[in-house]
Amino acid sequence: MNCFVCAKLKEDFEVWTNKIVIGATYDSVFQDHEIIRQLHDKSVICHDCMKKIIADVDEKR
Repeated sequence: MNCFVCAKLKEDFEVWTNKIVIGATYDSVFQDHEIIRQLHDKSVICHDCMKKIIADVDEKR
């Protein structure tokens, strides 16, 4: 699977695969991040990119 953000090939244990799970796990400020809003139902994000998005959101709070 390729990460939606960095496009690197990742194994299934290295990615977040479900936009609904991401939405349920994080608050509305995180959900409103530009990259998260662009996710499609079948998109995946690797854990490293998720950490970068979390840091970006926390920085802007």
